[in-house]
Amino acid sequence: MIIAYINSILKLRLTRKNGNNIHYNRKNEKNFLRGDFMEFKKYVEKLNQIRDETIKTLLDKWNPKNELYLKVDKNGKYKDFKGDTIVFFLNDADKRKITKIQNELYSKIGKYLAKPLSEKYFHLTLHDLCNFNITNDVEKCMKNNENKVMKILNTFKNEKNLKMKSIGLYNGGSAIGIMFKPIDEESFLILIKARQKFDQLIKQDDFYIPHVTLGYYLPIDYSESLRKKIFNTLIDIDINFEIELDFHNLKYTHFTNMDNYIIK
Repeated sequence: MIIAYINSILKLRLTRKNGNNIHYNRKNEKNFLRGDFMEFKKYVEKLNQIRDETIKTLLDKWNPKNELYLKVDKNGKYKDFKGDTIVFFLNDADKRKITKIQNELYSKIGKYLAKPLSEKYFHLTLHDLCNFNITNDVEKCMKNNENKVMKILNTFKNEKNLKMKSIGLYNGGSAIGIMFKPIDEESFLILIKARQKFDQLIKQDDFYIPHVTLGYYLPIDYSESLRKKIFNTLIDIDINFEIELDFHNLKYTHFTNMDNYIIK
């Protein structure tokens, strides 16, 4: 009875914001894994489905990604977590849009989260590379990338800017972020093809979820009542804006923790 009620509320709220419910055909699972070779419409449908499902899991159980315990300490400070990545740093106007949502989020549930991520580092990741989730020898992995990455980045010099539309807040397993989608098919193809180029460094098989992270959870066991509070917050905060991704701001960066990025 309770689960049915929760499902009805979730369906109503998310349908109002995101349109019709998403029907995912598991026979096409392999086509959905990365976002490659998909129709734009199907890609957006999958993003909406992932958002719905990740938020709903908060009501069922607390099952964070293991990486949370490597990234955040019990006091909400970011632990040493070394690696490299390819990211679009946001322009100042878009950073302010993100900060506004971050402030609203933290005003509601901030005491249950790690410290908010710094505005100056707000970014949308295009392609993860080396970190402790990938390899035990992060330094060697990063060194290998440094010798190749600039050649790839130079291929984007004349690429046009992309616009991304907000979908809403979502539960990333270790953090809370704003999920985005390309505004049209052309932007989608440019984005996915750009991501594919970096597979020659580190192959990524996960489905690509464009997002901007606002802050991480704490490495604690969240009670059912607290998870429901987080659920309601993620659903109720209304987000409706676009951001622009400039390929001049696509950077190869090192990070020492989740709130310190160094452009190389």
